[in-house]
Formats: sequence, C-alpha cells, structure tokens
Amino acid sequence: MKQRNNDLPSDLLHPFSDPQEAYVQLRRTHDAIHRHVSKKLAKWDLSVPKYGVLVRLYDHKELSSSYLSTQIFRGNSNMTTLINRMEKNGLVCRVNIDKDRRVRMIRLTPDGLRLARVVIKEYRAFQQEMMDCLSIKERSVLLRLLKKVEASL
Repeated sequence: MKQRNNDLPSDLLHPFSDPQEAYVQLRRTHDAIHRHVSKKLAKWDLSVPKYGVLVRLYDHKELSSSYLSTQIFRGNSNMTTLINRMEKNGLVCRVNIDKDRRVRMIRLTPDGLRLARVVIKEYRAFQQEMMDCLSIKERSVLLRLLKKVEASL
C-alpha cells in the first residue's frame, strides 16, 4: 500500500495505516460495485434487494418473508415494504398456509417468474464480466480473504 502523510488531525488520535487503507478501499470498491450493479438492474426496474428476492423465490418456489429477509440481508420491516412493492408491481404474491394462518408464504407470480428467468440469466453473465478483470487464482485469493475478514467479525 502506498505511504501517506500522517499529519491530519485525525492521525494524531490514531495514525492512518494499512488496515485503515484496506478498509477504505473495500468500502470504495463496494460502493463502486453497488452503483454499477444498480445501473444494470434499473433496466428491469429492480433494486439489489428485489433481485435477491427474485432469485431466492425462483430457486425455492416459496419462502416466508422472515426467511427471505435473512437471505437478502434486510430487516423484517424493510422486507415487508419490499414485498408490498413487488406485490403491487405484480411480481410476487402472498399465500396463506393451511397449517399456520400466522405465516404467509411469498411466491413469484407468472410475471415474476418470467422476469426472473430473463434477469438471472443476463445478470449472472454481467457478474461474470465484472469479475473477469481478475484471474481464477486472484478470485480464489480474494474470496478466501473476504471470508477471513467476515469470520473475524
């Protein structure tokens, strides 16, 4: 990592070092990826969380809202708002379960299913292209390092 002058007021409290620079770069990369991905998904009027819901429901046919929230890293209250919007747009529907009336499952509608098939195929190719700047070995190292950081938290 490049050297930096540690003469800013915050550096007097704790000098800026490699760990901070790695963290800042990770955040910058995350933000750049998020902007890039959001532009791509806007083609289908989708956000990253909506895409996550489409994929999970495509793979599992139906899921509870609370389980979906754990899969796409959203809180239950945010999930309710997201599902409401997707339901209003005709992408998902809520289904009562005979065994437990308190639980409603979320399913893709026929329109949601059609959209999921198109988006998943094209978006996964886009993800591949986005990571093609790294060799297979570099992607493997990156994945191992990111998992290591996650496990330490």
